[in-house]
Amino acid sequence: MKIPLMLNQKKVVVDAEPSETLLTVLRREQLFSVKCGCQKGICGNCMVLLDGKTAASCIVPVGMVRDAQVVTLEYFQTYPEYNDIMTGFTQAGMHLCGYCNAGRILTAYEVITSSYRPDIKELYRAIDGLSPCCTDRDTFANGILYAIAAKHKREGKRAYVKK
Repeated sequence: MKIPLMLNQKKVVVDAEPSETLLTVLRREQLFSVKCGCQKGICGNCMVLLDGKTAASCIVPVGMVRDAQVVTLEYFQTYPEYNDIMTGFTQAGMHLCGYCNAGRILTAYEVITSSYRPDIKELYRAIDGLSPCCTDRDTFANGILYAIAAKHKREGKRAYVKK
């Protein structure tokens, strides 16, 4: 079946069975930032942005993404927030292993674009369940906090506003 979608800002038509996972189709399209992990939608290794929100591509049937916008880590690296996130991760002392990058980076993106100043409970709720392969939870949370500060600096926002 022919399924049209926007993949990394390009209109494409993929030939796939509607029940095939988005992960399988993306790998066939030579997009290797999505990794096959738990295949239950929990670990985050296959994460993409689907219409601007994080989604586990291993549990999304490709038939459900007809006319949707899919962004993989390969394209996300062109976003200004990518640099904010990498700056934050570096400041926190995070070293990504390569296997879990999509889950960590895109989860950070969702946090930094959905909350101006999240509290620690919000951060832990967002990152709990992701694959624990290369960094601990506290370092990851700190990396996101540093990324938020980098984003605020880039956008010219003051991190702490006194009234």
